[in-house]
Amino acid sequence: MILEEESERATSMLIGKVVRRVMRHRDGEVVIEFEDGSRFFADSDSPLELSITLAE
Repeated sequence: MILEEESERATSMLIGKVVRRVMRHRDGEVVIEFEDGSRFFADSDSPLELSITLAE
């Protein structure tokens, strides 16, 4: 259930945010930047890693 919990947490952190741009940061990584400055990183290195940096 850890993956499900991680998905739910990411969803709740990003709900209502407006996408500014989507970038290919490097091979295997996507960065989604939001209007408020928050960023969502998805790295396809095995296993898939997700990281969210919220704007202050």
